Amino acid sequence: MTRKLENYKQAIKFDGINTAKNIATTANLTVGGTAAITGVATFTAAPVFTAAPSGPATRAVAINALVGATVVLTAADSGKVLVNRSTSGTPSWTLPTAAAGLTFTWVVASTTAGFTVTGGTIKAKTNAAGTAISGTTLTNTQGTAVVGDTITLVCDGTNWLMTAQSGIFTAA
Repeated sequence: MTRKLENYKQAIKFDGINTAKNIATTANLTVGGTAAITGVATFTAAPVFTAAPSGPATRAVAINALVGATVVLTAADSGKVLVNRSTSGTPSWTLPTAAAGLTFTWVVASTTAGFTVTGGTIKAKTNAAGTAISGTTLTNTQGTAVVGDTITLVCDGTNWLMTAQSGIFTAA
């Protein structure tokens, strides 16, 4: 039989439990409804969830392009950060078949080799404020690359559209 504290204290029945003191329990604490924590939550062990936690999505792991590699992307790679850290050659990333919502972000981590992205129609700009470019091959050249240059492409089902960019790119 479960006894409810509010049946014994009228103030709790009307106001709920409010305290400026720490609450300690030697048993499991079960919260029905939504728990709101407004301070720091400190765990002495990893929390165990009985359902998937909600909140901001986490970024998928990066795929690195090494010396002159050709990386063929799949829809399952959507959302991943693609890192050009090649020190020679020109890595090439091949986009998967166009499907609405697929998203890829490239980051320059080495300026000793540029990189290309191929597949479908790519619509971007020469730089973040530059003129529009369109083609089936997008290039970030070694001559213009700066560590930290990025470009994000999102597919609308037909075209690959630039949604964020820093750095200089060309299309052919």
